[in-house]
Amino acid sequence: MRQCCLGVEEGKTLSIYVHIPICAHKCYYCDFYSRPVDSQARVDYLKAVCAEIENARWIGSPARSLYIGGGTPSLLTGDEIAHLVALLEEAFAFQPDAEWTVECNPGTVSPACCDRLVELGFDRISLGVQSFSESQLRRLGRLHSAQQSLCSFRWFREAGCENINLDLIFGLPDQTLEEWRRDLEQALELAPEHLSLYGLTIEAGTPFGHLQQIGALRQPPEELTAAMYELCMDLSTAAGYEQYEISNYAFPGFECRHNLVYWRNEPYLGFGISAASYIDGVRWTNTLDWDSYLRRAPQGDVPRSSEERLPPNLAMAEEMMLRLRTREGVSPKELSQKYGIRFESCFGESLMFLRKEGLISLRNGRLTLTRRGKLLADEVCSEFLHAAREQVPLD
Repeated sequence: MRQCCLGVEEGKTLSIYVHIPICAHKCYYCDFYSRPVDSQARVDYLKAVCAEIENARWIGSPARSLYIGGGTPSLLTGDEIAHLVALLEEAFAFQPDAEWTVECNPGTVSPACCDRLVELGFDRISLGVQSFSESQLRRLGRLHSAQQSLCSFRWFREAGCENINLDLIFGLPDQTLEEWRRDLEQALELAPEHLSLYGLTIEAGTPFGHLQQIGALRQPPEELTAAMYELCMDLSTAAGYEQYEISNYAFPGFECRHNLVYWRNEPYLGFGISAASYIDGVRWTNTLDWDSYLRRAPQGDVPRSSEERLPPNLAMAEEMMLRLRTREGVSPKELSQKYGIRFESCFGESLMFLRKEGLISLRNGRLTLTRRGKLLADEVCSEFLHAAREQVPLD
């Protein structure tokens, strides 16, 4: 394998993401690139993604985390995952304490599978539970049952995994506040180290998007969705979790280090169709074309569906919006030094307006969202982005 470490700023450490787009069935809300495939297509895809890794410009770079997501990575065999892991370990210099996460769907794992994943070095498991309600699972297009979620959790515990995340979604069609409370209480009873609690977003091109377009999707009113989100904050805090990001809660010391890289706008490298990367100020996304990816990845020439290097004002706004999602917030002084722009000259008026509205606070030199600001985070981000765009002349 080539040993070259090009394009990464000195002293920077990468986080590595590998996208496995294979799934048994496309869920009705899912906007990620994933598709059901036959066994030959799966083999072809794995060959292509391995070739992309082997031909990467950044071979030999130090790495702090590995995240294998999808899709449903747990549909791969243990040997397939082992081959992928061995290749990644050869390609990158993972730190001794690197965090390794793999996404798994209930119903796709067995006790033997859980044992194998832990043996391969995955010290963090993310389970796509989504709901403990059988009717909601069917409505979402999920194939697993609530009982399979409970079994999967237990099997990973028995395999020795001490860092498990549960994904759940609220704001589902016809969902009541009490139904969401029961989901949360069930999750909290299991006491996973991490919870990702997301409000349902309807994306164009999905079955839910089509139903919304024709007026056939009964979504909860905004007031109810806001109450569900506040219930997330209240119940998780009472159970000892810390809300370290808008949608993520963890016991102290169990924050997802890989995802913090995204929110801190630090470098990461993605492999696989549709995978995103961000290195040295350039952000790009791999092609979304299956045939093109399989044909060109073995040649070391993966097409990109998008690529951009933002001008300083917009780059600063983007980083601020990412960091504002976190409990630690953002330092205007640090941003000004990083991008060579006076924060106040670009965002001073927006800052005054948002503080007056009680959406952000400034303490000890850091901006953070207030509780109300978390409920209206999209509006806060839009305000800052609008201010940044006004500073950048259009071509």
